[in-house]
Amino acid sequence: MGGLGLRDRAAPNGATPSSIDPDGTAGGGSDEAKVGKMPYAELKEEICHTWMQLNEEQMARVRFTLLGAAREVGEYPRMREIYKCPDLPSALILLEKWMLLTSEKVDILLWLGEQVGFHTEMVRSLVERYKKHFLCTGNEEKERHLGKVPQNPQYSEIAEYLGENLRGGWPDLGRRLGLNNLVAELLIDSSVRQKDKVYQILEKHQEQAAGDPVPAVLQALQKCGMNRQHSYIVKEILSR
Repeated sequence: MGGLGLRDRAAPNGATPSSIDPDGTAGGGSDEAKVGKMPYAELKEEICHTWMQLNEEQMARVRFTLLGAAREVGEYPRMREIYKCPDLPSALILLEKWMLLTSEKVDILLWLGEQVGFHTEMVRSLVERYKKHFLCTGNEEKERHLGKVPQNPQYSEIAEYLGENLRGGWPDLGRRLGLNNLVAELLIDSSVRQKDKVYQILEKHQEQAAGDPVPAVLQALQKCGMNRQHSYIVKEILSR
């Protein structure tokens, strides 16, 4: 039950499998150049080929993972919709519907691989190649955009304080700020420190805010019952 990736397909015009570029054409070139051609649609295709022969138990794990993902984004668990998924491609469609899987957010595939426990390393290799060679340009554009967000000294101090004192309450804060998808993505990524997750939540909120981002944060803290943090920000940071 091995992976059925692009290298297993028939070679056109007598070319050998090793000479097939990721876009399906024959030709040489370095591995770096080949990997750089892997688009999002082809990444999904490779993942689906790798897992094409999942058995019932493994598909059950996929559905269980979908159920957990639906809860993380605040969706009412649609059991019927989830359990109607007959295969991995239909599962990926649901993840895309919930905006947990996009051309710029593919880490959910790593989580899915860990939960299924099947071809985990192969999936990780595909995702890491895609992120390294295909997302680098997009990430550079995003960093340039974030660098243009106006700096607010008070907001920066609030972020620093909450990063140290919010503890495990950051998912609730993020959801109150309407960042359900980002919260779900950060919950999956165990490599990011908790304080850095707080910073990402607050940075994203600042980026999307129509005006001053502070009032919405204060309101969200109150709704989350984080009165101590709310009081400190008002008395020790904003009153100066």
